[in-house]
Amino acid sequence: MLEIDALGVQRGGRAILESLDWRVERGEWVGLVGANGTGKSTLMAAIVGRVAATAGHVRVGGYDVATRTAAARDLCAVAIAPERLPDGLTARQLFELVRASRGLPTTAMDAALALAERLGLSPWLDSFLGACSLGTRQKAGIVAGLCGRAPLWLLDESLNGLDPVSVYAFKQFLAEQQQRGDTAIVLATHGIELAERLLTRVCVLRDGRIGDDFDRTRLDAIRTDPAQSVEAVLVAAMRGT
Repeated sequence: MLEIDALGVQRGGRAILESLDWRVERGEWVGLVGANGTGKSTLMAAIVGRVAATAGHVRVGGYDVATRTAAARDLCAVAIAPERLPDGLTARQLFELVRASRGLPTTAMDAALALAERLGLSPWLDSFLGACSLGTRQKAGIVAGLCGRAPLWLLDESLNGLDPVSVYAFKQFLAEQQQRGDTAIVLATHGIELAERLLTRVCVLRDGRIGDDFDRTRLDAIRTDPAQSVEAVLVAAMRGT
């Protein structure tokens, strides 16, 4: 679903990502972890062409993001960051705008409202987003971004700002989608506790590259070893020790 070869991204003359290779398949729920400033958000932006690569290639569903940007983006569902939401729209209006702009059927609106209900967003559907709390805006950005059935979901710190009940509901929703087997989910997160049970794979971004790649087999081995903890192993990997 996602193929990245020798990706390089620079900002201000400094290499953020360098010679990065990565593959993500359908049916995987991948946690992308790393210390602050390691380039997680830059990598997520490069996948949809919001950040230009200085080297290498990114392909989504076989489409090169640099040359077939629109086709690649059509295969991506990207949660909208709270600060990018339009203050003058309500959540309901935002969902309808996204549905119409993507040419989705009316059933997509039904699915969006069902997810909004699961996340506890329903009481604020008709409130202007500019007057809503960070958590409410985060929920609206998630629902709007996931509107439709795109096969690659990109979530950049999307659990931030959510209350515990909503975090639990969203994690359950993601687990259900992963189990369907037709969606690849990439979650950039600092919440490595997800790896204790839910994530099928965890990739550690370090020094501009994927430094460690813990697949399901490696995670299961750590999970069942009483002498180890997933959290401790991932922290060590993030430190490069």
